[in-house]
Amino acid sequence: MFYFNFPKIRNNKGFTHQKMRNFSGGFTLIELLVVVSIISLLSSVVLSSLNSARVKSRDAKRKADLKQIEIALELHYDKHGAYTYVENKCGDYSIGVSSDGCTTGSGNDWDSDSDLRDLITDGFLKTLPKDPVNNSSYYYSYEPFNTDQLYPGSPPCQQYDLCAYLESGGTFCISKR
Repeated sequence: MFYFNFPKIRNNKGFTHQKMRNFSGGFTLIELLVVVSIISLLSSVVLSSLNSARVKSRDAKRKADLKQIEIALELHYDKHGAYTYVENKCGDYSIGVSSDGCTTGSGNDWDSDSDLRDLITDGFLKTLPKDPVNNSSYYYSYEPFNTDQLYPGSPPCQQYDLCAYLESGGTFCISKR
């Protein structure tokens, strides 16, 4: 057999065509799939931690809102000798829900005859805070214990419960009893 020995053709970087075939600049399908799976795993971890931070943030706002209402109630008590005046015999809710046949608000705000409206009238609050979510699962409740409703002539509203339902579980209540 007779063989021809052709000269090797070189490019401007000194590689032969045969070496250039083995040296490709792309990624294999497996490498791309591994990178995509790592990126998706990292993004899911970041998103889940971001969601828990949002829950903690809303719970912190709930606690701060109740503290704000508590301060306004104390100022009202200092001025009038009662936490609130009797407007209705029902508990008040930031979503206006009713219990025991009581009148309701608009479904997304405190009742129009809420006992806490005294705090706005007297200038202790500009508006009544509402829960960041404010739905049937997460809302604020105010339950005054108006002893003068049961015993006429006794001082009005010397005790109350002010509560918020937390997304992290449980309730946060401020009670004056």
